[in-house]
Amino acid sequence: MQTPRILRRSALLAALSLSLLPLAGCPGGGKSGGGFGKAPGVLRYPLTANPTTFDPALVQDGPTIDMLQNVYEGLVGYDETKIVPLLAAKMPVLSNGGKTYTFTLRDGVTFHNGRAVTAEDLKYSITRSLDKALNSPVALNYLNDIEGAEAFAKGTAKEVTGIKVVDPKTIQITIVAPRAYFLGKLTYPTAYAVAREEVEKGQKNTAGAFEITEKNAIGCGPFKLGEVVPRSKVTLVAFDKYWQGKPKLAKIERPIILDGKTARNLYDSGQLDYIAEEKSNYEQDSKSDALKGEIKLWDRAATFYLGINQTNLPAFKDKKVRQAIAHAIDKDAIVKDVLLGVNQKAEGVLPKGIPGFDPNLKGLSYDPELSKKLLVEAGFPEGKGLPEITLSFREQVSDLRKTGEVVKEQLSKVGIKANLQEMEWLAYLKLNNDNKHDLFHMRWSADYIDPQNFLSLLLASDGPENHVGYKNPAYDALCKQADAESDPAKRLALYHQAEIMVVDDAPWVPIYFQKDLELMKPWVSGIRDSLMGHLPHVTTEIK
Repeated sequence: MQTPRILRRSALLAALSLSLLPLAGCPGGGKSGGGFGKAPGVLRYPLTANPTTFDPALVQDGPTIDMLQNVYEGLVGYDETKIVPLLAAKMPVLSNGGKTYTFTLRDGVTFHNGRAVTAEDLKYSITRSLDKALNSPVALNYLNDIEGAEAFAKGTAKEVTGIKVVDPKTIQITIVAPRAYFLGKLTYPTAYAVAREEVEKGQKNTAGAFEITEKNAIGCGPFKLGEVVPRSKVTLVAFDKYWQGKPKLAKIERPIILDGKTARNLYDSGQLDYIAEEKSNYEQDSKSDALKGEIKLWDRAATFYLGINQTNLPAFKDKKVRQAIAHAIDKDAIVKDVLLGVNQKAEGVLPKGIPGFDPNLKGLSYDPELSKKLLVEAGFPEGKGLPEITLSFREQVSDLRKTGEVVKEQLSKVGIKANLQEMEWLAYLKLNNDNKHDLFHMRWSADYIDPQNFLSLLLASDGPENHVGYKNPAYDALCKQADAESDPAKRLALYHQAEIMVVDDAPWVPIYFQKDLELMKPWVSGIRDSLMGHLPHVTTEIK
């Protein structure tokens, strides 16, 4: 998922929406509490903007998924380390040469409206995600391996032939060929169960598909959607009849806070239980006896990169120009000065934790003289003749802004001039989906723990998330072969060859791997975490 992905507005809105909450304390003050404290049974942590959608078939941003994964569930999901059955009673039985997955649903699973979940609901939900009229921007990313999915999504077939309901408790999913990563794809929200009768209470979009909004977002996850106040807050309420038992929390409150300083004030005053820690506060907080025990570091399978879009800027079709940009970037300086050494420099596309990650891989080195030489060879000495370049990034994320400023300065030293464009998240996403950025600083976070989710999905010429216009037949052939390979060692060797090739071709400049830095109150316990983020709050407690 391209993340973080959220609609953002001005910091003023956040301040106004929280104007009734007394603020106390100051960032880095080393003081926790400030007259407020824990709210027993209630977990409070911020959304950094309005959710982009309440529809699991449409969601493509990490923060919204973090919310929706507490409301909906699919057949399978992740625990801390691996894929586990959720709505399925056990892992699927494979047959038909590894192409058919037979799932048996567990007993006692109901939607929030009280109706039992059946195999028909799973068929309806997955088919709905692929509906051409719904026009999901991500459904084929995760469901395209299902037999008949592409034909249905194009409107040339009336059903998805690879989904069969055997009986009310059994569903079979047949894919076009064996795929080692397919179960991982089913963990994405496009395969979450939704209740048809609730969906069809919603309004229709212009193409005639029923929409899910906050008014009819009914899932079968551990929490029900409660109060939604746009640009202010989202509340989730524990579902008493959740199949694993009622969550230990009674409620989750997600105030929508755009400004990091506002969030920090609320944390210091005891009104939030955990927040993202800004790097500007990290050094001081880590020296504070009162706060250093509240600092949490979480490894993430995610890569921050510069995307060099050949579609929007023809000069970027020249490999030498792309390599010149890569050689102009001093990643060590960014990691040290902007990220305070918290993050690891990225040499390749695959982050630590993804099978095939190579700690010995060396990317294109920082070499401004070589960068200048490549620009001369490309016909742009000292950058002369290059069209104006815009470097875009999501607004109000200090790490992105500061990295953008450093990258602009580093590029200017070799003669490449770039203008910075800090954008509202929804507008940024639209440009990205339409392949309209020139140069952009973004993150890709794993949807499932497999190199296919990075190398094939993002950078193959037919990859649905290829927003840089990269096309290399040799790279495509390696990815296609790796995607279909069943032998794990052979698969990883093929992906490794592909990664070496794409790093040298430089459609991306990987800069650093993500590590989440948070402040968390001592009264929060039971947080479950995976390489993709915090897991649904079924065991979280406020003690």
